[in-house]
Parts: sequence; C-alpha cells; structure tokens
Amino acid sequence: MKKINNFKILILLLFSISILLSNSFINKFESKIFKTNAYTHSSLIHEDTVSYFESAEKISKDIINGKSFFSSGDSYDFTFLYPRIIFIFNQLFNSNSLIIDDLDKKINFKNYKIFVYLQIIIYFLSVLFLRLNLSRVLNKNLANIITITLLLNPILMQWHLTILTESIFLSFLIIIIGFFINCKNSFHFFITGLLIGILYTQRTVAFLYPLIFIFYIFLLEENYLKKIFKFLSLAIGFFLILILIGFHNLKRADIFYFTPIQSKTDLQTYLEPSILSKSQNLTREEINIFFQKRSQKIKNNTNFNLEIEKDRINFLNQIRNKSVENILENKIVTIKILSKNYFHSVLLNPVQVYYASKYQKWINYKNSKDHSFWLKLRIIITFIFFSITTLGFYISFSILNLKLNIYLILSCLYFFGVSCWLGNTRYFTPSVLFMSIYFSIFLNQVFLKFCRKIN
Repeated sequence: MKKINNFKILILLLFSISILLSNSFINKFESKIFKTNAYTHSSLIHEDTVSYFESAEKISKDIINGKSFFSSGDSYDFTFLYPRIIFIFNQLFNSNSLIIDDLDKKINFKNYKIFVYLQIIIYFLSVLFLRLNLSRVLNKNLANIITITLLLNPILMQWHLTILTESIFLSFLIIIIGFFINCKNSFHFFITGLLIGILYTQRTVAFLYPLIFIFYIFLLEENYLKKIFKFLSLAIGFFLILILIGFHNLKRADIFYFTPIQSKTDLQTYLEPSILSKSQNLTREEINIFFQKRSQKIKNNTNFNLEIEKDRINFLNQIRNKSVENILENKIVTIKILSKNYFHSVLLNPVQVYYASKYQKWINYKNSKDHSFWLKLRIIITFIFFSITTLGFYISFSILNLKLNIYLILSCLYFFGVSCWLGNTRYFTPSVLFMSIYFSIFLNQVFLKFCRKIN
C-alpha cells in the first residue's frame, strides 16, 4: 500500500509540474503575435493549425444558418477531428463566441489555458490507462517505469504546451496500445478498429496502421475461423469511421471521399521541389512557374471548375498523378532526398515547440544562436536515447511476449516509414513513443541491479 501511495503522489507531483510548466509557457508566449493567412494570432497557435480554427468558425456559422452539425463545415482539407474539437470546446467554454474576427483579421480563441490543461489531463489519463493494462502482463515496477518515462519524456511532453499539434494524437495512440495489450475477442478488435479510425481522423498517417494489427492476428495460435472474425471486426470498426467521414462529405458537398484534400498535394509541396532542384537545377521561382504551367495545362485539358469541390478534388488527383510520374522518372534523386529526410527526422528535438513559438519561420530559427546551441545538444541526446533504447530492445526479448514485441517494433517502424519522409523531426514523435517502452525496459534492469547491490 505504501508503494502504491508513493506512486500516486509521484503522479500528482508530475501532473502539478506539467500544469506549472504550461502556465509558464503560456505566460511567456501568449502575447507574442504571429501572422498566418492574413490572420494575427498568439504564437501558441502554430502556423499549421490556423486552418483548424478557420474550419471551426465555418462549422459555427453553418449551424447558425440552420445546417446540422453533420452537414456543416468546410471542405475536408487537413484533419477531420480537430476543427470539430475546437467548435465543441468553443460551445462549452466560450458560449460559442467568435473564433475568428473577420473585421480585425484576428483569431480570438478564448480560454485556451483550459484547452491546454485538458490536453495534459487526457494525456495523463491515457498513460495511466496504459499502466493499468501493462500491469496485467508485466512486472508492476516495469509498468511504473514505463509510465514515468512517458510522462517525463520531453520529446512527447512538449506537444501538450501548444494547441492541437501532436498531443491528442499521442494520447489516442497510447490508449490503443493499452487497449490492444489485452485484446482477446472479436469485440475487442472491433473497438480497436474504431480507435484506429479516430486516430485517422486526426492524422492520415494512421490509414494503413490496421495492417500491423492484421499481421498480429495472423500470428495468433487460433483456428482460421476465429482469425477471420477478428480481422472482420477490426475492419468493420475502422471502416465505420471512414464511411462516417465519407457520408459527411457526401451530404455537405455531394461527393463521397474520406482522404483530406491536402494529402493529394503533399508530394508537390514537400518532395517535388527538392527533386526539381536537384535533377534540373531549377530555382525556387522556376519551380513555382513549372507548377503553375502544369496546373494550367491540366485545367485547359479538363475544364475543371475549381470552385466546385468535386472538380477541385479531381483536379488535385491529377496533380498527384503528375507528381508520382515525376518521382518515378527521377528514382535515384528521389531515393537520395528521402534518405536524407529520413536521417534528419531521427535527430531528436525536445525544444521544437518552444522555438516554434519563439520563431514563426524555420529560416529565422535556423540562422539563430539558439539553433547552433541546441543542435549540439540534440546530437548528444539522440545518441544517448538510441543507445539506451537499443539495449532495452535487446533485453525486451526476455521480458515481453514475442507477439507484443513484434507489434511494438512494427508500430515504431510503421510511423517512421509513413511520416518521416518529410524530414521534420516532429513526425518521428510517434516512433519515440514506442521506443520509450524499450528505453524504460533498460532503466528497469538498471534499477533491479541497483536494488540487488543494496540488498
């Protein structure tokens, strides 16, 4: 009982520290103003999340104009869930006040401190849920160390300080891990499918994640009929969420689709410029002209009306196809660029959120003394983390169930593979989550040896 009480006290202490840190962070940056898409906003709202607030405001206006919640909102450009989270929060805590002031061109998201606190609470609850399930299959001391590691790891914890970046995504991923550990029957796999679907509504990188669970089902020592039922249950749960998104878009815009529009231009935005620069030695301005001419050619050949969402999606599908053709024509250059991006993404960055709130533009941070100072520290941190994780991975084969271990390994590799081609260290965060479990396994072994020496 004493140990349990001590652990509870430690959790409360860590939670209190997290709240104090978030307060300090908010007080430091809430008055710092950035400008994105003609809107001014607090630097606590990062540039890539501004679109969520625009979409949330559109939902609010549509409902005021008589539309239902299910048929309201803008086109599915980025993420399905986050604008709706902002809208619901604004309804509950801000009496549905204006999210965006069109007159002053300003984002007025009130009570964002409460929003940050809620993110922290959800994360802590998800980690405690994971601990509860880990305690059923692992030594309780190891489960406690994994819990503390996840609550202290700055690579993970930093995302709770800002609004709607990786925080809720990580929390749901932890819930999925916790639920999956004791996943036994078809109903459990149905719930797992639903949870992965909800994960997808936040980040489309989760689209193929069910494949990891299908492989796990294949490894189960059961008859084929039970495996088929579990597979079908997982698929039904996952596709129910996709169908929900699809019918929402069908009712709202008369077109059924469940992949965000932005994903159709990701290759052109993040990969093609580097390919064109390397293969044809084009400048940034020449690359923009190349894209404009290509877009105009597609418009001339198809007569798409880009004001109509259906036509715009078909137009962007052709843009994506052209990007794929360009990539396939430059395989060697593409492989070199992707290799560099993957390598860069694993350089851990525990201060990414802090400096994204201090510097709006990456180039400003890159040319600063802050970047020079932290780059050296990040290399050291990365080396230590990977070394300890590798040792923990080696030890894990004598501690973890083989099927669970395979799931953790494949999940880590999956999120690395589907996300890190962009070269942004932020997208390595889900893999860090899984690696933290192996990190904890090594710490647990050190703790056990220390206890033996004392005794």
